[in-house]
This record gives sequence, structure tokens and C-alpha cells, in this order.
Amino acid sequence: IEYVVADLSEPKQIKQAASQITAKYPAIDAVVNVAAIYSKARKENSQGHEFMFATNHLGPFTLSNALLPALKASGDGRIVTVSAPSTTKVNFDDIHGKNKFSPGFMGAFGASKMMNLMFTYSMADKLKGSNVKATVLHPGLVKSELTKDMPAFLRFIFNGISGKPDKAAAMLSKLATDAAYANANGIFFKASGKEIKSSKYSYDKTMQEKLWKLSEELTS
Repeated sequence: IEYVVADLSEPKQIKQAASQITAKYPAIDAVVNVAAIYSKARKENSQGHEFMFATNHLGPFTLSNALLPALKASGDGRIVTVSAPSTTKVNFDDIHGKNKFSPGFMGAFGASKMMNLMFTYSMADKLKGSNVKATVLHPGLVKSELTKDMPAFLRFIFNGISGKPDKAAAMLSKLATDAAYANANGIFFKASGKEIKSSKYSYDKTMQEKLWKLSEELTS
């Protein structure tokens, strides 16, 4: 096990980390985008991007694209992103929540999970015909540090109904390494391995491309 330290809310640090990784490992088998944050207060990164948007979406977007050449070099590269079946639409007119900020599942956090879905589907389309595949996993309710900034009553409820991460971790491992999923591309999975569908909005290619182009502009 080796590690490279980077702040996933900062595109410049992510790109520097990717350069460090590929300098030593020009071929990479998998990228698993699992890190995410929930922040009840509006915060910004150094570029003025809202913190959950920057970390939960722009982070995986930047890292996956930065490591894409190395993934292609592996011969069987995979990008696995953890998300949820969000129905929250992306407010492109106030992407940083400067006019109105709501942190929850119907606000900035939920929108960031929608972006994970849209990013995966868009990436999968762009990877068609290549040897790299992109999938997305809904791990279910899992005990983690993600809830630490939630209101106390929500934290109590979530911790009470959330399970251990073992099942979700096992499925993540399968999506990243198992030959059975070598051709899985653009598919949304549950921790059980069952394929599921997300909301109609998440499959809107016009919205996907709009998000992709905005993400490129903000991380260039």
C-alpha cells in the first residue's frame, strides 16, 4: 500500500497527485471514487467553488480524467464511482450556492450525488470502443464519517439504520477487479450486485454534456 496526499476539493492538487502516481505507475487498473463530504455550512475551496460540489463532483471528475491515459494503458481499466439514487436536479444558474444554499439531499449534497451519476454515464459514453469502463455504485446506508456534520437527530437516525461497510466494499472490489464486470459500462449497481436505474434526469445527455463542459472549464 502506498499513498499520495491531495485535497480532493482542489483540482491543482489532484493533478499534481495524478502526475506523481503515473510517473511511477504508467498503467493503472482501477480508480475508485469513494471519498465525499457533507457540510451543513456553505464553504468554498481556493477557487471559490462550493465545497461539496468541488469535492464530491469536481474531485472525481478531475482525478478520473487525469488518470485516464494510465487506465487505457492497463488494457482493462475501470472507473468506479460511489453515488446514490439522487433525484435532485443540478442548478446550473447557481452551481456554487451563492444565491441560495441548502446542504441536504434535496440541495447541494443531493446535487453532487446526481452529478456523480451524470459524470459516470457521460464518461461511459465517451469510453465506448475503448478498453476502459465506468460504473457507479449505490452502497446503501453505510456507517461512515460522512454524517458527522449532519444535524444530531439525522445523525442518530442514519447511524441507527446504517450497516457496516463490508458488503459495499466487497461490491466495489468486484467492480474494480472481477472479470465478471470487465464489460460493465455505464451501469448503476446496488451493493447486492443488482443493476438499478436512476432518475430520468440523470440520463439526459444534454444535461450530462452541460455538466461535463462546465466541469472542464472550472478545472482547467
